[in-house]
Amino acid sequence: MTEQLAALRRRLRTREDADALAVLGLTASVFLSVYTAVAACLAVAALTMMNYERRRRALSSPYAGLLLGFLLVPFFVAAMYNNFLGILASFALYAVVICGLFVRSVMTRRLFGRVLDLCCQCSVGCFLIALAQKLAMYPASPEYRPVSTFTNANYYGAMVELMLLVCLFRAVTNRPARKWYLAAALANLGGLYLTGSMSAAAASCIGILTFLALQHRRRLAVLFCLCAGAALVLVMVFPFLFPRVESVDVAWDQRFSIWQTALRAILEHPIFGQGAVSYHMAALKYNGYLTYHSHNLLIDTVLNFGFFGFAVLAFYVSRQAKLLRLRFRNRIGRTANVLTVSVLAAVIAHGVTDVTIFWPQTGMFFLLLVSSLSVGAEFLEREVAPRSIAVPAGSRLRP
Repeated sequence: MTEQLAALRRRLRTREDADALAVLGLTASVFLSVYTAVAACLAVAALTMMNYERRRRALSSPYAGLLLGFLLVPFFVAAMYNNFLGILASFALYAVVICGLFVRSVMTRRLFGRVLDLCCQCSVGCFLIALAQKLAMYPASPEYRPVSTFTNANYYGAMVELMLLVCLFRAVTNRPARKWYLAAALANLGGLYLTGSMSAAAASCIGILTFLALQHRRRLAVLFCLCAGAALVLVMVFPFLFPRVESVDVAWDQRFSIWQTALRAILEHPIFGQGAVSYHMAALKYNGYLTYHSHNLLIDTVLNFGFFGFAVLAFYVSRQAKLLRLRFRNRIGRTANVLTVSVLAAVIAHGVTDVTIFWPQTGMFFLLLVSSLSVGAEFLEREVAPRSIAVPAGSRLRP
């Protein structure tokens, strides 16, 4: 009997080590390139669905079946409208969501710390790559915005805004290594400046202020507001310090043009949309500004998935919000909960003018950060899980 228990413990430990390695590999892939991120997501998703135990644990998350079932709809909608980019995006989105469910099912407090530490290390490397890109391009193109490993400066800016919150969180939860996290935060601030992303800068400020406010760090929050205000005044007085501030009017004109085109497409296909990444079809049809998304998270969601899809996603998010509220009320992982709220605040703020979260790297990174919702709160998930229909005593089901 003792030998059997020991063998069982070894098998469980081996499985846990393999799961942790998969999560860490997935984390590193996000910072390498979109191709490694997609490849890692596809591999982890396939391994999850082919293994009974992993699949069972991943799908045990409340309303996971509803979410995965709904995500089949955009695939068929995209195919119906010959939206080939939407078909490919549907595959990628499905894989990313399965990966997110897998990560959530295996995440522990210790593994979460290891994941965030790896993110800090990778982000410093990304900053060094961005700095090298800027220095290499500066003589020929001083206005060049480095992309690091993210194909687009705005995607890099979105990663940086979340990384600043990660660095702040780890500085609070791992005090002996606080200096290292502050150094990583400074590197990410440098990356944010190099991207020249005004949306990412605003989202970073909102996310950090939310974190400090929920942590009841009033003095730090006031000091941060003063510093942010001083930086804003400095940029307004000396625009050359942040050259893209001079193009604000042009950027807003583009946004309004894009939103008008997207709203025309929504009115034509309000129920199910036309599948993922469908804005480019609307731009061609209505002679709108050519790009791949509508630069607003709410508008883009309705455009791609219709009001039906928006309702399903809103319901799923509301269930996760209830779980988060229960975690706060039961005092489970309070600082991790604060990180989750701050990440959501930053994503929503950035979502007003861009849709950077709808990308394999940024989307997977977001799911890694919010995976802490399942740590130490398994019993709370029963409060938000679908209720089974009870059959009254004495009743019989007829064949």
